[in-house]
Amino acid sequence: MESEKANGTKEEKYLNILHENKGYYVSNEGSVTNPSYHVWMPEITQAKADSAYQELSLAISRCNYLAKTHNQ
Repeated sequence: MESEKANGTKEEKYLNILHENKGYYVSNEGSVTNPSYHVWMPEITQAKADSAYQELSLAISRCNYLAKTHNQ
């Protein structure tokens, strides 16, 4: 099973990207006290939100799933 820990680099975290996998990524669009972790899908000119979760581990799992199934 793939890791469910955030893997964002220092620069990505500065840009609010907490986890990245093959162009798919997770960001916190909420606040520190009330997080809303969004999973983003790459598009031609911008990223599109796929889903949102209150738990980071669920968002990371979804991100990893999308990266695995859409990049075959």
